[in-house]
Amino acid sequence: MSERVWSWPLAIYLFLGGLGAGMTIVATIADVCFGQGELFALAPLVAACCLALGAACLLFELGVTLAFWRVFTWHGAVLNFGAYSLGILIALDAVYFSFFTGWFPWCASAEGRMVVAALSLVAAVCVIVYTGVELSSMRGRSFWNTPALPILFTVSGLLTGVAADSLLAGAWPYAGLAEAVESVQLALSYVGILLALLTLLSVVAYVLMMKTSSDAFAQKSATRWISGSFAVPFWLVQVVIGLAVPIALYAFGGPVPVLFANCCVLAGGMCLRALFVFSNDRRMLPGEEDYYEMLATGDEPFMKTNWT
Repeated sequence: MSERVWSWPLAIYLFLGGLGAGMTIVATIADVCFGQGELFALAPLVAACCLALGAACLLFELGVTLAFWRVFTWHGAVLNFGAYSLGILIALDAVYFSFFTGWFPWCASAEGRMVVAALSLVAAVCVIVYTGVELSSMRGRSFWNTPALPILFTVSGLLTGVAADSLLAGAWPYAGLAEAVESVQLALSYVGILLALLTLLSVVAYVLMMKTSSDAFAQKSATRWISGSFAVPFWLVQVVIGLAVPIALYAFGGPVPVLFANCCVLAGGMCLRALFVFSNDRRMLPGEEDYYEMLATGDEPFMKTNWT
């Protein structure tokens, strides 16, 4: 029986899902807790587009583009929870963005905006955690099948959300607030340093945990990251460019260093998802081998019987 192998569309989906959810979390917290929502007016729209594009990549990868509605009927399944969370967040982001346009009668309602922002925050937390839960629920892939993966993806998703919102701060429709944008980007730089350090510690601890695992498949994937075929993208792109360089640039400060730091964070976030998706070594589950032995392997004798 042929084994399903995941590829780039799934990695892009995981990256865009974490990015869109992270952007929403940062923007809504800035609005609800600090009254700075106007500076991130464009973030909900960009987040909704990222989430929609990520969902399209997932449908393309699964090969059921015209039957996507079936995932909403698999009650109790992990994909079912993710599909509902993703759809709700996209809708809430669109509604949340509408409050900043001035085109609709409800735009003047501060209470309505706060309600939608709070709901968007809850949905975004569900989505950002789900991106890790989706992989960790696959028992056959021991490198993924750990409760630590949702934590790692959540912290990394928040980091990419901070970077993207920093790039979009004050872009539209409240351009020209240079002083406010500068102070917000400074605050986001401090948050970025903290999240980058947490991501760095989390990913290194994760790989070392897998390296010392008793599972041979987890060890094989971890070895590939540390000194094998994935060592260059892991150490150079993920650790150095995606985390160490942004920490230094955020600490240095200034518009240009922060701009480069944000771009490096986004590149590192995409690299992390790709590394996980392609570390898909699969072990046989208990009883699975017996099941495969019962399947037909060719023209079985009863198929050659003349039934006429």
